[in-house]
Amino acid sequence: MAQSRFTKGVFYSAVATAAIAVAMPSAAWAQADTTANEGDPLMLDELVITARKREESLQDVPIAVTGIGGDQLRDEQITDLSEIALQVPSFTFQSQNSMESEMFIRGVGSVRLNGATADPSIGTFLNEIYVGRRGSATPPIFDLSRVEVLRGPQGTLFGKNIVGGAINLITAAPQDEFGAGGSISLGNYSSVLAEGYVTGPISEKASARLALFREAHDGYAENVVIGQELEDKDSVAGRLSLNWDASENVFVSIIADYSKDRGGGPSRHAVDDPTLPGFGFITPNVPSDPRTNVSPYEQYADRDTAGLTGRLEWDIGEMSLTYLAAYRYGLGDGRWTQAGAGSPPSITDSTLTQHEMYQGVTQEIRLASSQDNRLRWIAGLYYLDENVKRVSRNTATSFLPGGPGSTRDTLDGDNIFLGYSDTASYAAFGEVEYDLMPNLTLAVGGRYTTDKKDLDTRAVILDLGQPGDLFSPAPLQEAYDVVDSKEWSEFTPKIALNWKPTEDALLYASYASGYKGGGWQGATANAVAAETPYDPESAATYEVGLKAEWLNNRLRTNLAAFYTDFSDLQVELLDDENLTLVVANAADASIKGIEYEVRVLPTEWLTLFAAGSFLDTEYKDYIDPLRGLDYSGNKLQRTPDYQYTLGADVKHRLTDNLDFVAALNYSYQDQFFWGPANTNVEDGYGLVNGRIGVAAADGSWTLSLWGKNMNDELYRVSIIPFVGDEVSVFGTPQTYGVRLSARY
Repeated sequence: MAQSRFTKGVFYSAVATAAIAVAMPSAAWAQADTTANEGDPLMLDELVITARKREESLQDVPIAVTGIGGDQLRDEQITDLSEIALQVPSFTFQSQNSMESEMFIRGVGSVRLNGATADPSIGTFLNEIYVGRRGSATPPIFDLSRVEVLRGPQGTLFGKNIVGGAINLITAAPQDEFGAGGSISLGNYSSVLAEGYVTGPISEKASARLALFREAHDGYAENVVIGQELEDKDSVAGRLSLNWDASENVFVSIIADYSKDRGGGPSRHAVDDPTLPGFGFITPNVPSDPRTNVSPYEQYADRDTAGLTGRLEWDIGEMSLTYLAAYRYGLGDGRWTQAGAGSPPSITDSTLTQHEMYQGVTQEIRLASSQDNRLRWIAGLYYLDENVKRVSRNTATSFLPGGPGSTRDTLDGDNIFLGYSDTASYAAFGEVEYDLMPNLTLAVGGRYTTDKKDLDTRAVILDLGQPGDLFSPAPLQEAYDVVDSKEWSEFTPKIALNWKPTEDALLYASYASGYKGGGWQGATANAVAAETPYDPESAATYEVGLKAEWLNNRLRTNLAAFYTDFSDLQVELLDDENLTLVVANAADASIKGIEYEVRVLPTEWLTLFAAGSFLDTEYKDYIDPLRGLDYSGNKLQRTPDYQYTLGADVKHRLTDNLDFVAALNYSYQDQFFWGPANTNVEDGYGLVNGRIGVAAADGSWTLSLWGKNMNDELYRVSIIPFVGDEVSVFGTPQTYGVRLSARY
C-alpha cells in the first residue's frame, strides 16, 4: 500500500509539472529571443547566494539549495519559517507551542527540544550566525535580502555542524545611496502587518540601514471557559545595520536586532483517535468546533530576542580573511494545557509553564584563497559557547476517584524541572577545489568537531496534591539533583565532482556527512534517567544533481536525487507508563528521494513554477527501547511520500504607468505519520495562497488584495495521543486583506 501511495504521488506531481509546459502558449516558445519593454533580454532573474561562503549564482552552486529573494518574501508577506517550508522540496514544518518549531528536511528533524542540552537537526542561521533554540531565540522574518535553504548534511563549511539541513536568513544590507520603503497590510482577525526601512550614507565611507516591523492579529481560537483569545499575536522588531569601509582593503559591518512577541499561545483541542476503539475521555464532552479550548487556566506565549553581529573582511592580496563575532539572546515564557481541557472531561488538566533563556557567543575566522586560481581553498576555525536555562513546571489535577497511591494520586500535584546547560563547540574545517579541466572540478573538504556539554539539572516536588497523597505528578517519581559532563567528537568529510558541459548547465555528484551532538533528557522520572545521556546521531548522503537553464535562460530546471544513511537516530518516544517523552538512539534509517524545482518565463508578463519531492524513508533495525516493539521497516515520522508546489506570477503592463500584478500558488503534502509507530496519521492537504492588484510601472508602489489558505483547509500542526484522543493544534485558518507598499 505504501509503495502504491508513493507511485501515485510521483504520477500526480509529474502530471502537475508537465501541465505547466502544456499551459504555455506555443507562440512564446517560438519567440525565444523576445525582449522586455526596456530592451533587456527576457530571462529569469539571477539570485546570488553565499551558501559556500562566497558570492555566486544559485545555478553555480553544486548543492541542493533553494533560494527565495527579498522581494518575494515581502510580496508574499512571509514572516515565519512555516511559510518558507511550503515552497521548499522535502521540507515540512509543525509546531507544538511557541518555543517548539518542529522542522524536518528529507525526513530528518527534531520533534521537541525538551532538554537544555538538546540540539536541533535543522540549523537556523541569521547572517551566518547559528541560532541554537528554534523558538525562544528565533526572531521574526523581515527586511531580508534572501533566504537560503540547504538540504542534507552541512558538516563542512556551514558554521555549526548540521545533520539534516540549514536555513540561512540574510538581512538586507545598507546602501550607499538614500532609499526608503515600507508596506502596511490590513486583514481579517483585525490583522496588521507593517514594515519599513530607511537606508543611505552617513559619511563618505559608511552607510546605515534601519528596519522596523510590526505584526498583530486577534486570536484564531478561543478558550470558551475563561474567555481568552488564543493563537493571537502582537509582535514588534527592529534592526540597525552599519557598513564601514575602514580602508581600501578592510570592510566592517555591525548588525544589532531586537524583537518582542506576545500572545495567548496555541489552542489544544481533542479529536477522537481513530486508531483506538471507542472514544477517549475528552472528545464526547467538549464542543466540536476545533477552534475552541476548554482549559481552566490562562495561557500565554511570550518571546524576546536580541543579537549583535560583527563582521570584518580583509583583502590581503591573493587571500581574504573573514572574522565573525556575535552574541545571540533569547527569552521565552509560555503556559499551555496538555489536554486543552479541564478535569473533567479530561482525566487531568495538566498544564505546563515553561521558561527558557538562551545565550550564544560565536567566534569564527576563515582564510580563503583567490577564486580566480585553478586551485582554490578555504580554511577556518569555529567556536560556539551556548548557555541554556530551561524550567518546566507541571501543575495537574485529576477528577479520578482513588486515594493515596492510586492513579489519581500520580496525576495530582505540582512539580518543577530545572535544567542548565553550558556547551562549548569547537571545530576546524577546510575545503579545497581543483579544476581538473576548465569545466571539471574536484572538491574535497572536512570538519573536525568537538562538543563539550555540562549539565546541571534538578527536579523539585512543589506539592503532592490532595492530603495524604504519596506521589508527585507524572513523570517525576522522586526529587533529584544531577550534575554531569560529557564530550563528543566527530570528523565529517565531503567530496564532490562538478562538471559544466555548457555555460548553462551544471552536473554534480557528492558525498557529504553531518553530525548532531548528544545530550540528556529534559524531564525524567528519576535521577538514573536524568544522568543517562544519549549519543550523537550522524548522516551520510550520496547525491547527484543537475542545474540547467534552457531557451536563453527562460526555463530553469534544478534536479537532485539522493540517498541518506542515518546512524544512531535520536528518536523522541512517548513513555506511556511514566507519561514523559524520552530521547533515545533507537534506530538507523535510510532515506532516498528525488527533488525538483522548475521555473519558466513563457512571456514577459508570466512566470510559472513548480517544486516538489518524492521520498522513500525507512527505519532500519529499530526496536522501541521502552516497549520492545519492532518498528523496523516503518516510515520516518512527519515525512510525506510526496509534496509539491505549483504557481504563477503575473505582471502585465496596462498603461505606460500602470501594471496589473497577480500571483497564485497551491502547495500540497501527502499524508504522514506523527510517530515512529506509524499509527496516528495526518491526512494529505493542500493550501491555496494568492494576491491580485495594480502597481506603478516603475515599481514605486503596489496596491493588492491578498489571501492565505484561501480554501480554508483544516489541518493540524501538532498532535499528542492521549487515552483515546488526539489532542491537536490546528494550522492557520483562511486569512485575507489589502496591502499597500511603496519605496523611494
